[in-house]
Amino acid sequence: MARNPKALARKLPRQARAHATVNAILEATVQVLDREGLDAASTTRIAEVAGVSVGSLYQYFSHRDAILDALQDREFERAIGLMQAVLADGNLTKTPRETVTAVVRGLARLYAVSPGLHRVLAIEGLRVAKAERVHAFDMRVLAIIRRFLGASRAPMRRTNVEAAAFVAFHSVRATMLASLLEHPQSLGEVAVVEELVDLVLRYLVR
Repeated sequence: MARNPKALARKLPRQARAHATVNAILEATVQVLDREGLDAASTTRIAEVAGVSVGSLYQYFSHRDAILDALQDREFERAIGLMQAVLADGNLTKTPRETVTAVVRGLARLYAVSPGLHRVLAIEGLRVAKAERVHAFDMRVLAIIRRFLGASRAPMRRTNVEAAAFVAFHSVRATMLASLLEHPQSLGEVAVVEELVDLVLRYLVR
């Protein structure tokens, strides 16, 4: 499904009731994607699950793609919040294993909360445009990682902090997306997290 570049949110919710309606629509979309899949996620079905009229939905979202865009932005902000919390300056006293585990486990849990949504976002990201949105998110995450690596007291293997941040981040993301999309029956979340933690530590730390 190609994302429509004109599929933007129609108006911003300003009152508590409007915020509640928008949140109901977003959560209903997540539920439908997780339980029924993308093909079932029509605006009519989403409105039904949200308990709102289709007309109310269209007040805030011009199309299903606009809802997906809003959900993507929300997931980006959740991931950024996680990275900022774990890689804050005050966490420099934690061991490298504790820090890397917290990041990888936290990201894995974000995926696990709504796997259907993340599968759709991953597939859409591979197929379609919106590259500037993903790029902006990547730049924010990489800046957080670079700052942390530059301030870390751990004995680092890598001298090029910018390259190290890039490789570590994209290695983790690519593995998690593959795990999400391919449904590996022989692997569980715990195993994937453990392997990724070891991979990142062996790459970054002496």
